[in-house]
Amino acid sequence: MSADIDALSPGARKFLHETTMRSLLGIPEAALDAVMATAYQLYQAGRLHEVEVLCRGLIAADHKYWWSYSLYAATLRRLGKLDEALAAIEQGLIYEPDSPKLLFMRSELRDTVNNADHNVKGESL
Repeated sequence: MSADIDALSPGARKFLHETTMRSLLGIPEAALDAVMATAYQLYQAGRLHEVEVLCRGLIAADHKYWWSYSLYAATLRRLGKLDEALAAIEQGLIYEPDSPKLLFMRSELRDTVNNADHNVKGESL
């Protein structure tokens, strides 16, 4: 996918970076709010695979909003997908570099990944 984006003109890359599907398709903010509320309720209920799908949809609709990355990363973490969770946080920080929640989650995930790597190395000795 990144190779496809690299082939685009700078103007096209800028457009994709700045423009959300929500704005292109005229998706009402209330509709995304309802999906976010549903995703959070499913997260609380432990229905993580459904949350993962909803979060991917939320990010596709508005890739610039930090909250979707936050819930997506939390879900991936609970599913044991630590590297993917960290990647989701890093992607969210591209659009919201000063988000306290994303910055905290990145720090916490980095510590968790480092501890997991350390534990695996210790077991292999």
